[in-house]
Amino acid sequence: MHFVLFHPVTTFFAGILLAVIALGLILSSYSGPNQTKESVVTYRNAMSKGEEVGPVAGSTGEKEALEHFSNFLRNVGKKDYLESNTAKVYAPGAYLNDTLATHYGPNEIKAYFLKTADTMTSFEVQIDDTSRSGPDHYIRWTMIFSAPKLGGGEPIHSVGISQVRFNNKGQVNFHQDFWDSGQNIYRQIPLVGGFIGIVQKQMKQ
Repeated sequence: MHFVLFHPVTTFFAGILLAVIALGLILSSYSGPNQTKESVVTYRNAMSKGEEVGPVAGSTGEKEALEHFSNFLRNVGKKDYLESNTAKVYAPGAYLNDTLATHYGPNEIKAYFLKTADTMTSFEVQIDDTSRSGPDHYIRWTMIFSAPKLGGGEPIHSVGISQVRFNNKGQVNFHQDFWDSGQNIYRQIPLVGGFIGIVQKQMKQ
C-alpha cells in the first residue's frame, strides 16, 4: 500500500489532479454572478438615450456619418489615427460596448482602443454591408487581426455587426457590437481556450 501511494506514476497523476482542482477554484472565483439581465438593461437604457434624431435617411449627412464611422473601424488598429479622430467620430457621452467591455465618451473609448492596438501586430476590417432601420444603422464587417497572445500569433478571422446611432452632427452616440468574442478571443487564449473547447464539446452531445 505504501508503495502504491508513493509510486512516481501515482504521485504524477495526483499532482495533475490537484493542479486541475486548484485551477478550477481559481477560475470559479473569477466567474462572478449571473449579470446577463443587468447587461441587457444597460444596453436598452443606452440605446434609449441615443434616440436623438440623426442625419436624414439618404442624405449627404448620413452618407458622411457612415463613411466616417466605417473609416474609424478600418483604422482602429492605428494609434495615430485614434488620437486624431476618436473625438470627431464619437459624441460626448457616447456609449460603446464591443462585447468585451463598456465605455462612455471619446476619452474612454480612445484609451480603450489605444490599449487594444498595443496588443495587435496586424489589423484589417472590411465593410461588407450597411443598412438602416429607424434611427439605427447596422454595419456588417469582416475582421482579421493578429496578436502574439492569441491563437499563437496566427491571423484570427471574424465577422460581426455594429449597431450605431448618430446624433444630428453625424457623430456616434450609441455603438453596440455583435460578434463571437468567445470564439475569436477567449477560445484563442492558451488553457482558457481548452476549457471553452470542452464546454462546447459537451453542448454538442
